[in-house]
Amino acid sequence: MKHLLLILIVAISTISFTKTDNHAIYVSIAEVDYFSKQREIQVALKIFTDDLEMGIRKESKHVNLDTPKEIKDSDFYVKKYLKSRFTIKTNDKQVLKISYAGKEYIDDATWIYFSYKETPKKIKKITIKNSVITELHRQQKNLTHFKKNRILIKSKHLTKKRSTVTINLK
Repeated sequence: MKHLLLILIVAISTISFTKTDNHAIYVSIAEVDYFSKQREIQVALKIFTDDLEMGIRKESKHVNLDTPKEIKDSDFYVKKYLKSRFTIKTNDKQVLKISYAGKEYIDDATWIYFSYKETPKKIKKITIKNSVITELHRQQKNLTHFKKNRILIKSKHLTKKRSTVTINLK
């Protein structure tokens, strides 16, 4: 019995760490940091590269991310995709203008960095819409962590049905 259990554990471990072209986990992670003194919101968003590429392709163009065939203006299409899928609204009024900083590839994921500058002086409420990749995968989960001045205020897991989170700052 012990041998069977050991074989089962080894088999499951091997399967779960084997790289395949299609991953079975559909998740993104967004780290949203609001710096009140600088009046800026900085975002680091981690998405599986193949999912990001499929999302961009569905909306506009095949960009060949993280390959030798990556098109030169892929950042333009990444930013365009973000503008339609990740927005921040303050005090129930304005949708802030995105300032795209760039992207980097780490393993099978793409980290995208962007910010929202010149936020209002007094923010009582921030609403984040994070619907990246939800148009592709029904089971997509977007973990969104919100910090104010580096202190975690709220973490929320967003889905296609519930793609927004509102944070009251008072």
